[in-house]
Amino acid sequence: MRIQRIVYLSRQQPELPADTEFSRAEIDATILLRRPKGFRKGDLPSLGEVARWLADLGGYTGPSSGGPFGAKVLARGLDYIAPVVQLLSRREDVING
Repeated sequence: MRIQRIVYLSRQQPELPADTEFSRAEIDATILLRRPKGFRKGDLPSLGEVARWLADLGGYTGPSSGGPFGAKVLARGLDYIAPVVQLLSRREDVING
């Protein structure tokens, strides 16, 4: 359900801040792995931007591949960033703990 909600919101309200659906660690992991121009770890991009970057990491090749990204490539993107999310989360626990 979460992935479907993200797909829906990224199409209907892409300007929402990414932290409405993603954790800080997920946003930072996506930025670190995708390396979008103009963004660094700690920045707060829009939900649409993070969803698109995750789709790219999951294998989305753009609208020419048959339309907007869907749940499959978004799920693959989330799986791809999962180890980095764990690492960042553990690092925060050590720093704050």
